[in-house]
Amino acid sequence: MERSSKLAKAIARLVLDHPFFATLLLDMQLSEDRKTRTACTNGRELRYNPGFIDSLRVDQVVFVLAHLVMHVAHRHPLRRSARNPGRFNKAGDYAINGILKEAGLSLLPGALYKKEYDGLAAEQIYEYLPGSPDGQNSDKNGIGEQEEEDPGGCGGFEDARDENGNLLSKTDRQREEARVTLSLQRAAQAARAQGKLPGSIERLVQELVHPSLDWREMLRIFIDHTARNDYSWLHPNRRHIAGGIYLPSFRSQGLKPLVLAVDTSGSIGQAELNQFQAELNDILQSYPSLVHVVYCDSRISGTVTVTPEEYPVELRAAGFGGTDLRPPFEWVDKNVPEAGCIIYLTDLQGESPEVDPGIPTLWVSTTKDRDLPDCYRPKFGRVATLEPSPGTVSAVSKSPILSDGHSKPRKKRWKK
Repeated sequence: MERSSKLAKAIARLVLDHPFFATLLLDMQLSEDRKTRTACTNGRELRYNPGFIDSLRVDQVVFVLAHLVMHVAHRHPLRRSARNPGRFNKAGDYAINGILKEAGLSLLPGALYKKEYDGLAAEQIYEYLPGSPDGQNSDKNGIGEQEEEDPGGCGGFEDARDENGNLLSKTDRQREEARVTLSLQRAAQAARAQGKLPGSIERLVQELVHPSLDWREMLRIFIDHTARNDYSWLHPNRRHIAGGIYLPSFRSQGLKPLVLAVDTSGSIGQAELNQFQAELNDILQSYPSLVHVVYCDSRISGTVTVTPEEYPVELRAAGFGGTDLRPPFEWVDKNVPEAGCIIYLTDLQGESPEVDPGIPTLWVSTTKDRDLPDCYRPKFGRVATLEPSPGTVSAVSKSPILSDGHSKPRKKRWKK
């Protein structure tokens, strides 16, 4: 079989079976490059070694092509910055190979894949990989010491460059990111029209086109907006004073009581609680509030009230029954009707209220959005995804744990 024939058959199979990947591929220029060990892309061009292509079966060539276009879809050629090229290539492989596997493609024997990295961005995985992230430095031209262009042997990526071979400027990089976004939307539309856009890819496109904020940032923004709950004419909006226009500004008198609901059905371990409470306590330094902690599995198992004088807020794992997300809202309606907001730490694997309580609600979920069945999606509020570090074991503890990891006897009011 001729090499060009094998590549052509792989492209034809992509067009027929995987139109999303095919549409992205057809936006790129394909060219032979015998200096490349396997294959490589810079975002606009896909170069391949014909000997490498010839050594693979057609279905394996299909995987290589999809693998390369997914590097482009994730904008990896635009995001390396000062990171070591070989290590970032490895992180990029881990970030996309799980998605390709879920889409029904067979991974090459040496392809890099770890379940624990599913759903993480290349930048996150880069930090978690063995060895020091700063162990190798790259020079101003982006060339790293002992650089390995394709650690997984499935096709690598390199920095996007302009027509003169220079790294892209900030403006050019933003323009290229916009182009990739349009390509993603067009590819998804083409696959959707043929009824061949898997749900996992659909959700992925939404994440790439409309990237979600980190859960910490969402939590901080949520509390900030909840605290800024009134207008004040005594402190006019400074943005408009210069123009002689006096408008009121938002002023914060501190948060109204904050209700923190904790799912204790066994899905939330002490590791997640420690991670969440550390961020929450940091935010509460700026927005002191009375905090009502409500523990619930299939029913309310206990409540704790914490005043600013009793900070830090401490959370504990307990309960271990079934999951019902409705009781905390019923408890709030009866006990804290003046609540300023409700923050619910949960895996969302339970029935939530049908009716919006009229209180700003943030669901901090340990279940990734792409893994959450539609039947469990909340009818109101915003959802942020809490992503613990890979390899973290959620060790459930019966005693309260502070954010620094030390046990401390509880002295706060505990109500059964």
